[in-house]
Amino acid sequence: MPTKTVYVVQAFELQKKKLVPTTRVESPTDYAAKKRAGFVAARKAGAVALAIEVDTETAEVSKVTILERVGNVPDDLDPLV
Repeated sequence: MPTKTVYVVQAFELQKKKLVPTTRVESPTDYAAKKRAGFVAARKAGAVALAIEVDTETAEVSKVTILERVGNVPDDLDPLV
């Protein structure tokens, strides 16, 4: 089962005093994802950089690693992945 790692930055905004996920953008590397999370968090409530291991044949997620949290990010990120 071949896997690949996808780096994603998830942005969050405050809507009615609740953190809501908004845009999600892929990044080419873990470093780029961390940098982009910082840039996004400067304009939004917060952002998280994630490394997601995906099976290339079935598209199933096998592992999610939080690389960096910036700003206001929910404690429970399970619904995002």
